[in-house]
Amino acid sequence: MEKDTPRLIKILLRYAVLTAAGLLVVVLFRKVVAANETTIALSFLMLVLVTASRWRLAYSVYLSVWSALLYNFFFLPPVGRLTISDPRDWVALGAFLCCAVMVSHLAEREHRHAATAEKRREEVERLYEFSQQMLLQEDLRGLARVTPSVATAVFGFRAVALYVGDEDAGYYSDPRNELVPVVDMRAAASQTETGVVSRDGIYVIPLRLGMRSLGVLAVTDGGYSPQIYEAIGSLVAIALARAAAVDRSSRLEASRENERLRIALLDSVTHDLRTPLTAIRAAATTLVSEPDLPQAERADLAAVVDEESARLDRLIGQAVEMAQLDAAAVQIHARPQDVRELIETTLEEMRPVLRDRAVEVKVGDGLSRAPMDRGLVHRVLRHLIENAVKYSPRGSAIGVSAVKDADRLLVTVEDRGAGIDPGEQPFVFDKYFRGKKQRSQSAGTGMGLAIVKAILEAHGGGIELASQTGKGTRFTFWLPVT
Repeated sequence: MEKDTPRLIKILLRYAVLTAAGLLVVVLFRKVVAANETTIALSFLMLVLVTASRWRLAYSVYLSVWSALLYNFFFLPPVGRLTISDPRDWVALGAFLCCAVMVSHLAEREHRHAATAEKRREEVERLYEFSQQMLLQEDLRGLARVTPSVATAVFGFRAVALYVGDEDAGYYSDPRNELVPVVDMRAAASQTETGVVSRDGIYVIPLRLGMRSLGVLAVTDGGYSPQIYEAIGSLVAIALARAAAVDRSSRLEASRENERLRIALLDSVTHDLRTPLTAIRAAATTLVSEPDLPQAERADLAAVVDEESARLDRLIGQAVEMAQLDAAAVQIHARPQDVRELIETTLEEMRPVLRDRAVEVKVGDGLSRAPMDRGLVHRVLRHLIENAVKYSPRGSAIGVSAVKDADRLLVTVEDRGAGIDPGEQPFVFDKYFRGKKQRSQSAGTGMGLAIVKAILEAHGGGIELASQTGKGTRFTFWLPVT
């Protein structure tokens, strides 16, 4: 009853407005403007037409009768008396009524067309939004998981269920309301019917591309036309087919990448292992075949064997370490460590490598102990410092700094070397990659920075690079402090 009261007041106000409008026409032509009967009749007729075009038929019929009475009483002789005997009275009333009915019918049809067009526009916008949401998902399983929730949010369905044939699994917008059991959707997917089926307020939409069945989509009645349900099914089918194609392409690309890396590993290992082995074999052969060599030359050859054996051991150790990190076989034993003490210990251990180089160490005040695997982070620091020594001019300074940024520990190692070419920077953390300048300056396997990155990621951290050609390179790695 309370809901009907505002509507009743609105209706009464409209009738009052129409009554006043008719009286206003009377006052206009009786007191302000003198006009003939035809002009006055056309004025009433225009008022009826405007009303018929704006409001419902009942209002225009009321105004037609009211205008005919006012026209008859105030403007048709005998003026001041209401008579319906003259044919002109019937003509006026009939004209008003006919115009009211005809214009109201046309206006109502236009309103329906406009409402239909607006509804279609909203449906198209929702379909477009739905398709955009589907494009955000690349993998098949992720797409299947979010599709019911996205369809519910975009189209306002009470519940949505999706069955994906490739996964042989059902996904629901509300797990507590399964809508249609997986068994029933699997059976529906195996049928040859291609149209939308409505059962007890639930629309079952086959997902097909050509003759291939991808699954079934079930939705509650949302008040849409059958064409919209078919369009939703087509969009979901296309998205599923696209995601499946992306998955297949990703697996194929991963297989190709693995093969490429395997070949690169074999080439790199073969070359890097053969070099020290060749030197060791040459030195050993000389020692054996020439027993009368002077002691100084024999000492030099023995030093070659020792150095190249150490190099060979280091290469094998890096290959084994990289394989362990790839297989996630390395266990992180994080313990709170004093960052300043770790940096100083690493630098002291590397004095033979640093030689006469100056090292600028900056550790932020109040830097607390950070959880980390001391041995692994020591390897990270050692490798970054070795790189700085290896690829910067002799005698130039190296900087090592550590600060706390929010909930991260940031450690930076920078040099004043030639820098890394911008085109090579995105690849420096890839396994076996070595830049042109690095290959010409010193020997190496290209696994060091890949090992560094893997160790940091195993800690939940990461590393980034900043380098300018001719000005130096800065590596900054971070570890979580909580």
